[in-house]
Amino acid sequence: METITVQIFKDDVYEEVAKATDYTGAKLIDGDEGARDRILATDSDLSDLGRFWEESVLATNERLKEMLVSGATKQILVTTPPIPPILQPKDVEAQSSVVQPIVTRTGYEAVLEVSKSFDKGLKDNVQSALRNFFIVSIIAQWFKLANKGEAADYFNQAGEMMDGAERLLYSRKRPPRPSD
Repeated sequence: METITVQIFKDDVYEEVAKATDYTGAKLIDGDEGARDRILATDSDLSDLGRFWEESVLATNERLKEMLVSGATKQILVTTPPIPPILQPKDVEAQSSVVQPIVTRTGYEAVLEVSKSFDKGLKDNVQSALRNFFIVSIIAQWFKLANKGEAADYFNQAGEMMDGAERLLYSRKRPPRPSD
């Protein structure tokens, strides 16, 4: 068995949730003056969103439990690209001394045990599918409170996204043909 690590960052997911809820609130204005303010998930709603994040973590861990080695919300070290200094032609040596800054971000990290024939090129696709699951799942749970009419559609979408992630995780590389 091989292992892959998937990371989904909380701030990234929350930003997408805010964009989607803002868009939905803005398009529902016809006849409802307070729709945008009611539907938009803001920083003041972070306690609810945090609970929805944890519910998404639990749902992901439950769904992927057959291959899950570990899966939890934690602080993840991330290397950020350095801001290149303005160099003069004679400062070429200074270029090699640029250090990449390391920051911590809160996120979900899952270590998954997959088949040896899993195509590692699909890891980014799995990560993207799980990220999308988190976004849509949190929106669905938020809409249970703020916009009941669209909540069911978002729950269905979240289920489809998790199904897609699972299909990717169970996919295999095509075996190489013997070259006789």
